[in-house]
This record gives sequence, C-alpha cells and structure tokens, in this order.
Amino acid sequence: MDSNRQINNTLKLQELMQRVGINSFKQLYQLTGTSAHTISKIRSSNFDTIRWQTLVKISSVLQITVSELMETFGDRSNLGSSHQALETLQREYQHLQQQLQQQRETLQAEFQSQSLQTLESFLTYFPAAKYAATNNPDFPASKIFPLLQSIDRLIDQWGVAKIGEIGSKIAYDPRWHQLIEGTANPDQLVTVRFIGYRQNDKLIFRAKVSNGNVLNLWKEVSEKQDIAERKKNGIRTCSVPSLSK
Repeated sequence: MDSNRQINNTLKLQELMQRVGINSFKQLYQLTGTSAHTISKIRSSNFDTIRWQTLVKISSVLQITVSELMETFGDRSNLGSSHQALETLQREYQHLQQQLQQQRETLQAEFQSQSLQTLESFLTYFPAAKYAATNNPDFPASKIFPLLQSIDRLIDQWGVAKIGEIGSKIAYDPRWHQLIEGTANPDQLVTVRFIGYRQNDKLIFRAKVSNGNVLNLWKEVSEKQDIAERKKNGIRTCSVPSLSK
C-alpha cells in the first residue's frame, strides 16, 4: 500500500513539475534547495519532519500553496494528523518570522548607534562652526576640516573607498569615471574634478573627470552652490543687459 501511494505521489509530483517546466528531480532539488531525501518524504506522505520553510520553498517552485501540497501528497487516511502537522509548522514559521524581525530591528538599532557614535564630534561641533562661518565671512574654512574626519571614519567602516583624488591624473575608465568635459579614450590620462565612491566592486557613483585642469574648480563649485541657493529661495537668475550699442 505504501509503495502504491509513493508511486501515485511520484506521478502527481511529475505532473506538477511539468506544469512549471521542471524536467527532472535533479532540477527540482536545485530550484528548491532541498535534497532527494526531502522530496522522498513528500512522495511518501511523511511531512512530520519537514520544516515549514522547506515546504514554502517547494510550494513556491511548484506554484501551489502549502495546504495544496499537503492535501495532494498527504495520507488521506490520516488527514487530521496532516492538518495538525500543518498548523504546527505554521506556528513554527510565524515564530521564526518574529525572531527574524526582532533581529533586524536589533541590528538596525545597533548600526544607528554605532554610526552616531562615530559622528559624535561632527554632530556636536559642526553646527557651531556653521554658525560662526555664517556670521563671519572671514572664518577660516580650514577649521571645519577636522570635523569632517568623523565622516571619513564612518565610510571607512562601511568599506566605502574613494575613486580618485581631486586634481590627480588618472587613466580614464568609463566603469568608474564620468567624463564631464572634453573627450577621452579609455586609459587616456584625465583630471579628477569631483571624487566618486565605490564599495568593494560595487559602484556608488562615478568620479567626475575632464581632460582639463582644476584651477577654476572652486569658482565652479561656488557658482553651482549660488545657483542652488537662489533656486531654493525662489530667486531667478538673470543676465544684466549691456548698455553699449
């Protein structure tokens, strides 16, 4: 009787596999991340020792619900036991989901706490430096630089690396560099105008480069900041008409 049930369940499983384009049990194992032993339990209507997450994976691949999976391959002479096992697995899954959510919240809180500790000096002293610079045009910018070291430490902790240094000559690589002025071929020397960032091999944003120099960089930055500030305050930029004919 058990062998007949297993044969029938095997045929049912193969039919479900064909519906979703799975051509072999080996492919089913790979897609579900399970083993032949686990699939054999399902074909034998033995759900008692299969974890809920595994049933979810198998059901998802076969494009049916967990309930449908258990009803299709369960022992019909003992459906009550199968439904009880399903309820137990559901409770276990919900408990694990709650644990994972708590872990995510704990990790997020720890991450925020560590980041704020690293930025403590910046958060404490930068508003004062900004106030001083706003009220005193002669306030030396060099006094602000040490406050930015905490930001450098933070991105170092995240494994974020700079792409280039302002004013440096580097070989042009379209993967990491954005050409903003002139033309350049790969490996041609270009000048870094604005640095970029990457995390290991993942690009965050490209360094902006040109085949010119950076003598007018500060003027360019100041002009862009002035335009942004004017737009923010609703002031339109306009040119002054010439009085000469």
